[in-house]
Amino acid sequence: MTKIYLIRHGETIFNKEHKIAGQIETDLTELGRLQALETGKKLQSDGVKFDVILCSTLKRAKDTAKIIAQNVPAPIIYDDNLKEFSNGIYEGTKIEDLEKIIFEPPYKTSGFEFSNGTDLYAAYSSFDPCYDMLCYPKGETKRQACERFMSAIKHYLDTHHNTKNLCVVAHGAVIRFMLLKICPDLLIEKIKNAEVRIVLYEHNKGFYCSKQNNDF
Repeated sequence: MTKIYLIRHGETIFNKEHKIAGQIETDLTELGRLQALETGKKLQSDGVKFDVILCSTLKRAKDTAKIIAQNVPAPIIYDDNLKEFSNGIYEGTKIEDLEKIIFEPPYKTSGFEFSNGTDLYAAYSSFDPCYDMLCYPKGETKRQACERFMSAIKHYLDTHHNTKNLCVVAHGAVIRFMLLKICPDLLIEKIKNAEVRIVLYEHNKGFYCSKQNNDF
């Protein structure tokens, strides 16, 4: 059995400015760096040791992983497939600006039709399974993002059978979506910056939740 520590990056400039990030680069704020440092210290104080840290190739995740590794040393491996959802043409857009948009003609995607940005943003943010195939223009669907994210973790574990404690430093949406897929009966709120969630993995069982599925 492998214990997987899923960790979202610390606060970013885009988080602070209420902008949609996705796969566009944005730096950690000073608070974000402090959040990552505090998470690393908490892991260290709890006696956690990682075999390896898998990390998104986006800078905000890389910087978070490096800060955590100051207190919980482990090799860091970067993987493009651990990046956040691609949010297409709206990456870098302020949420309030997206919500002001009126679509003429309506924006159609995966059987849904939206006449304004407020409804589109609400649907994209809801994580209701009915929106699994929803995407922003020129972006990727939630299902596509989740499948590449989970497949990357599974591939590593299936080729490194002795891994006992795996850290994955990534992004809020892909982490939350993974948790919803493997723990559908749990109400999973938005993942906070530098928050830790734990799941388990066995080669003959796949991913599953611990009893609490809370932070460490």
